[in-house]
Amino acid sequence: MTDPPESENPHRSRRAVAVAAATQMMVVLDTAVLSIALPRMAADLSIGTGSLPWVMNAYALPFAGCLLLGGRIADLIGPVATLRIGLAVFAAASLGAGLAPSFGVLLVCRAFQGLGGALLSPASLVLLTRSTSPGTERDRAIAVWSVTAAIGASASALFGGLLTQTLGWRWVLLINVVIAPLLAVAGRGALPRRHPDEQRPRGLDVPGAVLFMIAFAALDLAATVDGGGGQAVRSAVACGVAAAALVALVAAERRSRHPLLPLHLLRSPRVAYTNASAVMLLAGNATTGYYTTLYAQDVCGLAPLTTALWLLPGTVIGVLTSRNVPRLVLAFGERNCRTAGPVLVALAQLGLAACVYERVPFPALIPLLVVMSVGGSIAVITLTASATRSLPSHQAGLAGGLITASGQSGGSIGLAALTGAAAALTTTAGAASAAGRADAVVQQTAVALPLGFVLTLAATYLTRRIPLGAATSVTPVGAVATAETPDRRS
Repeated sequence: MTDPPESENPHRSRRAVAVAAATQMMVVLDTAVLSIALPRMAADLSIGTGSLPWVMNAYALPFAGCLLLGGRIADLIGPVATLRIGLAVFAAASLGAGLAPSFGVLLVCRAFQGLGGALLSPASLVLLTRSTSPGTERDRAIAVWSVTAAIGASASALFGGLLTQTLGWRWVLLINVVIAPLLAVAGRGALPRRHPDEQRPRGLDVPGAVLFMIAFAALDLAATVDGGGGQAVRSAVACGVAAAALVALVAAERRSRHPLLPLHLLRSPRVAYTNASAVMLLAGNATTGYYTTLYAQDVCGLAPLTTALWLLPGTVIGVLTSRNVPRLVLAFGERNCRTAGPVLVALAQLGLAACVYERVPFPALIPLLVVMSVGGSIAVITLTASATRSLPSHQAGLAGGLITASGQSGGSIGLAALTGAAAALTTTAGAASAAGRADAVVQQTAVALPLGFVLTLAATYLTRRIPLGAATSVTPVGAVATAETPDRRS
C-alpha cells in the first residue's frame, strides 16, 4: 500500500508536532534537572544521605509503573484529553513539590509528578503519530521529537545549575508551573481529533499497573537504608511484599483480557534479552550521575552552576554521538556496537570509582564522563533499535513501550539497590554534617560504582545473546504466529 497523502493542514500538523516535542522535553528535563539541586535540597530539608535517593525514586516509580497504562489511556480517550489531564497533574504536583515544607510532602508531590509524566510521555508520541502521515512526514516528526528530548537531557544540568544557584532549588520544580500552562495554550486548535473509524482499545489493566508499582516500590524500600533501627526487619517485610506483588502480577496478567504486559511476549528470545539488557544497563548506570553530582558539590566544593558547566562536555558529546550511531552500525555492525556501548560504560565506571576514592579534582573526571556518555548513547540507541525490531511492525508500539518501561524500572531499582548497598556496607547513611557527607559520598561511590560495573558487564553479556534475523510475532498458545521478512540490518 502506498502512503496516504500529506496532512491536509500542514500548519496544524507542525504545531501539533511542536507541542508534542516540547511536552517530551519538559518531562525529560524534569527527570534529570533535579539531580543538580540535590545537595542544596538535602541541606535545606535535612535529608540524610540514605534517604536522598527517594527524591528521585518517588518520581521514577510511578513514572515507570504507569507508562504502559498511560499509553493505553491515550489510545482510549485520545492524546488531547490525556495531555490536558497530564499537564494539570504535572503542574499541580510541581507546585506542591516546589513549596514543600518537609521531606514527606516533597515525596508525595514527586510521586504525583511521576503520574503526570507517565500520562504526558506516551500521549505526546501518540499525538505526533496521529498528526502526521506515514512516511517522510512522520519520520521527520519523530526525528524532531527525539532530538528535542536529547537537547532537553543535555541542557538539564546547565538549566538546573543556573536555577539552583540564582533562584534556589525550589525553582527547579516551580518552573514547570509556568511551562505547563503555556503548552496547554499552545496546543489549542493544533491537536487532532480521533478519526471515526479508528479502533479503540477495549479496556485498561489498572490492577496490573497497581501491582507493578507495588512490586517495584517494595523492592526500592527493601534496598534503601536510612540508618534507623529495624532495617533488617523492614527489608525482609518489603521483600516479602515485592514477591507477593510479583506473583499476583503474573496471575493477574494471565487472567486479564487486556493485560498491561502480555506475558507470552517474553517467550521471544529477542524481546526477553533486549529488555533484560536494558534493565541491567540502566540499573548499573543509575548511580553514576547521582554520585558525580554529590562528589562535585559536597566533596570538591563546586557551585551548582560550575558543576553543570563541567558536566556539559559529556552530555554534548553524547548527543553528537547519538547522531552518528547509524554510521557506526554500518561500519562495525549492530552486534559489535551493541556490545561496545556497555563495555565503554563499565570501564568508565571503574575509572570514576578510583578517581573519587583518591579525591582527585573534578576536572580530571571529565574524560571518563565523556567516555561514559559515548558508550551510553551507543548502547541505548542500539538496544532501542533492537526493541523496535523485536516484534513485527503492527506490534512496534508495544515493543517501544516495553523497552521504555524496562529502562525506567531498571534505573529506579538500580538507584535504590546500589545506594542502599553502598550505605549499608559503609555505615554512612546518617551523615548530616558537611565533613560527614563528604566522607559518605567518597565511601559510597567506591562501593556503588563497582557494583554497577558488575551489572553493566551482565548487560554486555545479554546484548551478545540477542538473536539476529527475523522479528517474530509471539502469540498465546493456540494462536497463529506470523513472521516478518529477515532483518538484514542486524
